[in-house]
Amino acid sequence: MLFNTVEEVKESLGTVHANVNVKTLFSFVSHAEQVHLVPMLGEGLVEQLGNLPAIAAPAHLVELRLRLRRALAYYVVLEAAPFIGIAFGELGMSEQSTDKAAPSRQWVYNNFVEAAAAAGDKLLDLALAWLDAHAADFADELDSPEYRSRKRLLIASAEELGKYVATAGSRRFFLALLPTLRQVEDFEISDLLGEDLLEQLREGLASGEAPSAETRQLLGLVRPVLAHRALAQGVLTMSVALTGTSLRLLSDNEAVRERQAASAEALSALSQTASATATKYQAKLATYLDALTPSAPPVSVELHDNAGKPSFWV
Repeated sequence: MLFNTVEEVKESLGTVHANVNVKTLFSFVSHAEQVHLVPMLGEGLVEQLGNLPAIAAPAHLVELRLRLRRALAYYVVLEAAPFIGIAFGELGMSEQSTDKAAPSRQWVYNNFVEAAAAAGDKLLDLALAWLDAHAADFADELDSPEYRSRKRLLIASAEELGKYVATAGSRRFFLALLPTLRQVEDFEISDLLGEDLLEQLREGLASGEAPSAETRQLLGLVRPVLAHRALAQGVLTMSVALTGTSLRLLSDNEAVRERQAASAEALSALSQTASATATKYQAKLATYLDALTPSAPPVSVELHDNAGKPSFWV
């Protein structure tokens, strides 16, 4: 595991009380790693980071572990909070003893869960962005099916998705929408571009090389279609809150998600709006693709009736 002591957790999240029971807290570390880190990095890399030697560990792996720990600390308390008695005081979060247990005020608990989820998302996005920027140093470690598969996607990060739909760059929102992104890309985008052109784009993105100006222009037209189509289809099955400025995916373990989640009617309206927006972007994409493959010049065709006289022209 990426954490082995409470002190290590406290280095990343200082408001965790030093007296938190290590067995209680650490029962959630492995769970948080599997839920939040493995889908984006692969089990092999997460396991390798958890088994680094205390002395003479490679510097690039130590730096990556540090960045991931900052996010994981928030995910650990996010996963643990609904299942343990916790108190909030001057010394931060601590586990309550049974004989003195008293429920935390609901608004305090709600704010804690929401803040932990948001902080974990932001810090993990930063860690993944750093990893992508230093991918050359991780050639062996990133040789996993999960990472290669993600790099081949036309929209491969929470940051990229957030450019087109109001997700505030949430990594959890991206992960929840990921299956729908794959489906839309495999079927609808494939029909628009053709399998050969789509595969060419995927291979170029997976290579890590800077795309040409033409490729950037094409991606700039394709990605909005993909993002809004995926949102229109995927949001109907999500528990999301409308914050006024963005969509926030509610945690599956959040006890009050039913109270905070947008209504079915609101999600349906959001889906319809996203679908209409995708259609507008798709029209621009179709115009661009038509310009790449102009049709043959029109030919005048004269048709005759049975008497040999012209009937109409096309």
